[in-house]
Amino acid sequence: MLLDWLVWVLVSLVFYSLMPPLVKTAMREIPAYVSVTVTNGILFGLSFIVAKVNGYSFTEHLSLGRPSLMLYVAGVVLAVSVISYYNALAIGPISSVVPIWGMYIALSSLIGIIIMGERWTPAKGLGLVCALIAIFLLSR
Repeated sequence: MLLDWLVWVLVSLVFYSLMPPLVKTAMREIPAYVSVTVTNGILFGLSFIVAKVNGYSFTEHLSLGRPSLMLYVAGVVLAVSVISYYNALAIGPISSVVPIWGMYIALSSLIGIIIMGERWTPAKGLGLVCALIAIFLLSR
């Protein structure tokens, strides 16, 4: 049975909230580049297993077409983001790094509205302002 999106996002929230403290603790002795390679290697392996167990064929879905190319570019963008994030965690306090990094949520929302034509509402605008204020306060 498939869980609805809210359950999935709540599971993600709980588990992703545990990641920065675990990584920060590990990086007291393990370099950021080693840490990012190990954690993302595990992510790759488990993602591959889940996809295969669910019957997905990579060759059936990937090509040189626009959707696949967008996915490949997203992979490069994600790699730069995650490597940068791990380096920031290695040298900065979690209480400042994570809130600033979390601004990707507001920025992604703006991109969705400005570039992808998603609906803008006053509530979304207020939410973005509140997010900026929260990040400012949390990162001090």
